[in-house]
Amino acid sequence: MSKDKKNYGFVVAETEEAARAKAIEKFPELADKKFKLRQDEDVLDTWFSSWLWPISVFDGINNPDNKDINYYYPTTDLVTAPDIIFFWVARMIMAGYEYRNEKCFYNVYYTGMVRDKLGRKMSKSLGNSPDPLDLIAKYGADAVRMGMLLSSPAGNDLPFDEVLCETGRNFCNKIWNAFRLIQGWEVAEIQQPAENIVTSNWLYNLMITKTTEIDDLFSKYRLSEALTLIYKLFWDDFCSWYLEAIKPEFGKPIDYLTYDSALYFFKELLKLLHPFMPFITEELYQALSDEEKIMYEKFDIGYELNENKSIMFEQSGLGDELDVDSITVFENAKEIITNIRNIRAAKNISPKEKLTLQIAGEHNEKCDDVIKKLANVSPTPALPKGEGVSSSPSGRLGGASISFMVGTTEYAVPVGNLINVEEEIAKLETELKYQEGFLRSVMGKLSNEKFVANAKPEIVEVERKKQSDAESKIASLKESIENLK
Repeated sequence: MSKDKKNYGFVVAETEEAARAKAIEKFPELADKKFKLRQDEDVLDTWFSSWLWPISVFDGINNPDNKDINYYYPTTDLVTAPDIIFFWVARMIMAGYEYRNEKCFYNVYYTGMVRDKLGRKMSKSLGNSPDPLDLIAKYGADAVRMGMLLSSPAGNDLPFDEVLCETGRNFCNKIWNAFRLIQGWEVAEIQQPAENIVTSNWLYNLMITKTTEIDDLFSKYRLSEALTLIYKLFWDDFCSWYLEAIKPEFGKPIDYLTYDSALYFFKELLKLLHPFMPFITEELYQALSDEEKIMYEKFDIGYELNENKSIMFEQSGLGDELDVDSITVFENAKEIITNIRNIRAAKNISPKEKLTLQIAGEHNEKCDDVIKKLANVSPTPALPKGEGVSSSPSGRLGGASISFMVGTTEYAVPVGNLINVEEEIAKLETELKYQEGFLRSVMGKLSNEKFVANAKPEIVEVERKKQSDAESKIASLKESIENLK
């Protein structure tokens, strides 16, 4: 408000008439004079438009009862950083109750601050913030998304490192290669091998349990942990075990039932991955749908055409009934196979060399076909519990053997005719001599009364743990040397 370039101050009113009345009341000398009112052009709070975001995004200010706002308001989750709780979040809540008499969202998820690998906040001034478009050009959009999500533990800052984008790119390559492997198999109407039935049953039940865990992690907003679990499920369980177990011999076809299962599991995994990696999963979803259609038509299998044009509309096809025993038995088989592979690696035994697997104790034979295929062994009938394989007739037939435990069951692989026994004994005796010397030094400390009395309890406990470990290794080495002799 001004007159003759003189500023009288300000008044607040809803209309110009009310403003003039207030001005005369505040400045009586203006009563008989003409004066101008100038409306302030900047009276709103800096965050005012942001206050109204949950409402205005659905045109709820101009059209407060429209279909969209009635459907979407209040929304479920708001995701934001904690540094604008008062500037934005609190204001949106107040505006929601003021203009719609209702909260604007149910949950608020606060992300951490994005930091570099040195722990510094990423900012333009420090120049430590990469250009996301450059990262996408270098690694791909899905790989960058995965890198960000892997570094986003719930409730903590995001320690972003470009190496995680490389992990994402490698994972994308793994997904493509798995699809190309399956797509390259020749499919035939032949009998389904026993190992394929067992393996498919294991993966189906495993995916039910893992999906339950993933749903629980989603409900707790632990997105990074959920992605890590899916990553391991695809890379380790699906690629490293399932595909290896069902893979047909070179130049031979795969049965159509197993092939159908492989496509089914692949598609279910893509559904789990889609929220994290939308582009590659959508592309492969379309390709898998084409593969299914080709196979169903080739083998005249009745099927319903999938009306979903996008993976975004897909729901899980997994059931609720769980066979826990199938998971337990297969996990034991994986441990057996891993031990046999470790023996081959340690003793330089070729994977093509067929071995004998001796068993003493309880052993479930359901996965024997899988063990035969992946470990290239011939399991012998299990001996009664309590009778060791190294002292059994089959053990003596095999000569020197290397044993291992899975649960309470003892397994052994005869290797006497495949290794240089004298060299192996010499190597074990050298290790035994070292462990005995190490044990003597530990016992020297523990037998020193001053050390035991004056040292901190945790230090003494560490020494006792060293003693226990050394004694266990010495006993194992002596047993191995005796078996070889």
